[in-house]
Amino acid sequence: MKRIVLLGLLVGGLALFLSGCSMFNQGPEIQNWQPDVSPDGESIIFSSKSDGNFQLFVMDRDTGEKTQITDNDNDDWGADWGPAGERIVFVSQRNDNTDIYTVNPDGSDERRLTEDSGQDVNPRWNGTSEVIFNSDRTDAWEIYVFSLESNELNQVTSSSDGESNG
Repeated sequence: MKRIVLLGLLVGGLALFLSGCSMFNQGPEIQNWQPDVSPDGESIIFSSKSDGNFQLFVMDRDTGEKTQITDNDNDDWGADWGPAGERIVFVSQRNDNTDIYTVNPDGSDERRLTEDSGQDVNPRWNGTSEVIFNSDRTDAWEIYVFSLESNELNQVTSSSDGESNG
């Protein structure tokens, strides 16, 4: 009986593998990804892989005109508009590292906020002067806040004790 069950599992697993089980089939290749609408509702920022790697583009909702705002050899994604639309925060994989950056909507004044060997991802604005994000820099995924005014970084969660650090 055990051999029949084992054989059934092997044959079933092989059939799923060969048939391209939907769990492993990711669908069409991603070209335009992670849109976010500006606070005034007039523009959309998104990542596009149209030129080989993901770069950030801003699109005017009325005209459909797209403007590329990042241009480098690495992927940029996860953009979030600042509360007044004055800045955009995003993730980039430059320098063999995943860090958080900000940039103006026209692509000027790009600024790197984090420099750590861990992965810094999922940035979101917290008011006008702070960026909150996830990082695995402590070998666990935690939440951090970066102050643009003081350039200070604070860890706000700690998985080791299950409590907030403040």
